[in-house]
Amino acid sequence: MKIAYLYYDFLNLYGESGNIKIIDSVLNYNKIKHEILYLSLDDKLNFDDYDLVYIASGTEENQKIALERLSKYKKDIVKYIKDDKFMFVTGNSVDMFGKKIDAYNGLGILDYVVKQDKRKMCDVYAASKVTKKKILGFINNNSYVDNIDYNMIEDLGYMYHNLYATYVLGPILVRNPEFLKYFMNKLTNKKLKYDLKLETKAYDEFVKNFRGGN
Repeated sequence: MKIAYLYYDFLNLYGESGNIKIIDSVLNYNKIKHEILYLSLDDKLNFDDYDLVYIASGTEENQKIALERLSKYKKDIVKYIKDDKFMFVTGNSVDMFGKKIDAYNGLGILDYVVKQDKRKMCDVYAASKVTKKKILGFINNNSYVDNIDYNMIEDLGYMYHNLYATYVLGPILVRNPEFLKYFMNKLTNKKLKYDLKLETKAYDEFVKNFRGGN
C-alpha cells in the first residue's frame, strides 16, 4: 500500500499529521506492508501510484498556493476519485474541491460553492451517517459549503465515492475510534485488529463531560 501525504510541510495546522500517524500505527499493528510518501509543493504527483491520498488543513494563504499546484492535476484527481481510490481531506482543504471558494475558483471536482462566514472556533459532537457513534472534534474556520449532496457528518463533512472530506479537526481519526475502524476497514477491505484502549477512553471522557453529549 502506498500513501501520499500531500504538502505535509505546508498544510500542517492543528496537529492533523496525527491522522497519518494513526493510519501508520493501525497498518503496522496488522502487519500490512505500506509506504508513506511525504510530498511537498515541488514534488511531482503520480496519482496512479497511490492507494490513499491525505491532505490536511493550512492557512488561507497556503490553501491558495496548494490549490494552484493541485489544479495542474485536476484530470488525474477526477480519475483517481472515480476509480474509487481513497482520499482523506480535512479542514479548509475541503474547500478546494468545490467550484468556487468565495471569489476565486476551486478545483471544480464537485458541484458546491464555499462561502465566507463569521469564524467559528468550537468543539463539535455531530451525528455521523457512517457510524453509530457521533463524531467529536473541533472546527476553526470562516466558511461553509453551499449546495452539497453527499453529507457524511451533519454539515461538517461529506463522502463522494471514496473521497472523505471533513471540516472536523482533532485529529478526527485519533479522536473517533469507531470512525477510524470504519475508514481503515474500508481502505484495506479487511476486518482489522485494533488496540485503541486509550483513544476509546478519551472519547468516552469527552462525551461524558461535553454539555451536548447527552
